[in-house]
Amino acid sequence: MPEMEDRIPARPMLALRLGITGARNLRTDQLNRIREHLKDVFALVKADMERLASLKEVAHAYAPGPGGMPLPRITLITPIALGADRLAAREALAQGCEIFVPMPFPQKEYEEDFTGIKDQSPDTEPISAEQDLAEFRQLISHTSGQLELDGARSSGPGDDHSSGQAYEAVGRFVVRHCDLLIAVWDGKPSNGRGGTAEIVHYAATMGVPIWWIHAQKVTGPEWLADIQDIQYPVPSLPEALPAEAKLQNYLQRLIPPRATLLQHHGSWIEHLVSCFKEKDDSPLEAYFREVPCPRRFIWKTYTTVMNWAGRTVEDSRPAVVPTDPCARYWFTRYAIADGRANDYAARYRSSYMLTIVLTAMVLILGVSALWVGFSGSTVTQLFSLAMAVCELVALVLILALVIASFHLQWHRKSIEYRLVAELFRKQETLAALGWALSVGKVERLVDIEQLSWLAWLFAANQRCAPFPDGTVAGKESGRGILFKLIDEQLVYHRKRETTALNASRTFEKLSSFAFIAVVIFVSLKVLTELFRQDQHGLAINFGLIAIVLAGFSAAFVAIRNYSELQLLAEQSHHMILELQSARIRVSRLDTSRPLVSQALGAQAANVATLMLQDLDGWGRLFRGKLMEAS
Repeated sequence: MPEMEDRIPARPMLALRLGITGARNLRTDQLNRIREHLKDVFALVKADMERLASLKEVAHAYAPGPGGMPLPRITLITPIALGADRLAAREALAQGCEIFVPMPFPQKEYEEDFTGIKDQSPDTEPISAEQDLAEFRQLISHTSGQLELDGARSSGPGDDHSSGQAYEAVGRFVVRHCDLLIAVWDGKPSNGRGGTAEIVHYAATMGVPIWWIHAQKVTGPEWLADIQDIQYPVPSLPEALPAEAKLQNYLQRLIPPRATLLQHHGSWIEHLVSCFKEKDDSPLEAYFREVPCPRRFIWKTYTTVMNWAGRTVEDSRPAVVPTDPCARYWFTRYAIADGRANDYAARYRSSYMLTIVLTAMVLILGVSALWVGFSGSTVTQLFSLAMAVCELVALVLILALVIASFHLQWHRKSIEYRLVAELFRKQETLAALGWALSVGKVERLVDIEQLSWLAWLFAANQRCAPFPDGTVAGKESGRGILFKLIDEQLVYHRKRETTALNASRTFEKLSSFAFIAVVIFVSLKVLTELFRQDQHGLAINFGLIAIVLAGFSAAFVAIRNYSELQLLAEQSHHMILELQSARIRVSRLDTSRPLVSQALGAQAANVATLMLQDLDGWGRLFRGKLMEAS
């Protein structure tokens, strides 16, 4: 874990990722028009990003540049194939954008596809293979990075599909990692797998908006927001917004942080606490601004009790920091959010456990004060007064814990930071396989408006994250990365299931023993009242002991029920079964075939979705629980 002084999260850089897909053979009479449209869209994006960078809310949310203001970083993701890709790459470089190049095969093999255009038709400009390759090498020398996917041009004699699959994979890589896809497309179906039409449809189904430049018609660009705009196009009305305005509106929604919504206050304690809170308190600003405090002994109460009741030992082994820049980027952000989630969870859980114990102590002290005070002597009266004072102190401590929990929002922060941490951890695994968590899925996961800042934070970090460099993790290394994620979760859920079941049984036994003791002492009280009426004081003693034991029994039941131990055990058991099935599916993958990284990435995405759904279910379970004084 990072040291305490390093646990302040870095603000994301202001960044935007554009992708390009388009035809290879462009008509000569359309080149200038397409080039101008590409120039316009890059200029529009750059100008609007600079305008957004000057806004106060954007300047506060992103890391400052050399001049104190966020410096927009725009990256074009393109395989720089012949045609639209290279036109876009040249215009991007001219506008000061960076270029990242994913390739379907290793570069040497990829260069075999640069055979030029030998068509002598007047509609197409011919280019030799030497010129084709020289253009590619000249452009790739100006890129900020490149990634070789594990595709193959052919897997054997008679194979006509591997090359198409590889180009499809690189097109989907572009879509998964961009915020806006620029498509130079004639509007017709693809001639083969991985063509422009297929990538455009994939982007629309993934929720990535498309800036469509028609490859053949002399018409302005169109904005395609989703699959409906492609399948059921609506004729443009005079009052409809132009594509440029729709792009600006999209960036206005994408870049600035989400506005903070007013929170509903249900109980009188929440209303009281809200009077002392800052009116402009923002969860996002708190995430970047607050300095975490170390967990003191009192905040280890829950962990200590659960480890004792569940007969488990806390794992204190330090995590291994990855050396790969991309993995390290995500791990560092995960470690910070994970540490904060653990700290706030420890405070919240310990506070409600202490509240339950103090509530039981209030009952016990009140009964004991009455019990001791019956004798009437000066000494016992002093003991009775001392117990009454202790009872008052316990009540004050209960109120203080409840107010602190609401005011400092331990519960809310523990859940939200856990969601942030797990999003970062899943992306660390996916990035190594050339995949990315869909921001649309993340937004659907945190579908509560108060959690919209989580989706913004993840998307902002994803836009400025480093790309995997060199070659994508495939074959056994990719499978090992995925096994590591699954095995870590299996260990966690097995431990959680064992701890929850053992702790549930322990508290159930303790509450049962206390209840049986209550029955015994109540029976003794009744028998004394019936047969030893001269021993009225003894009967009172039996009754008071029964009340004290009833307090202990209620405390054990409250801890067991409030912790939802049985439900946590059931959730972990379900997750163990799902993860074991996922591990079997991964182990059966043939790592010798091309593009195994795509199959591994798909499995990793499924596992990540499963884990996030489990976390969201757990969060919803406890999101409605508010700690109230009994």
